[in-house]
Amino acid sequence: MNDIVSINKELCTGCGVCIKICPQQILYLDKESNTCSVSDQTKCDKLRGCERRCPAGAIRIN
Repeated sequence: MNDIVSINKELCTGCGVCIKICPQQILYLDKESNTCSVSDQTKCDKLRGCERRCPAGAIRIN
């Protein structure tokens, strides 16, 4: 399965901007890695708000 939401864990700073703006509420902060993660790829609306707002450029929507 190809990921719809790709998060580069090396670039992600765990700032939470994407989590706050995700209308589908599928993004969350992984407490172990302190980076953003996705709970359910299939619920992504593909509007790219998280991709545009990520200050680190860590998110890509495919």
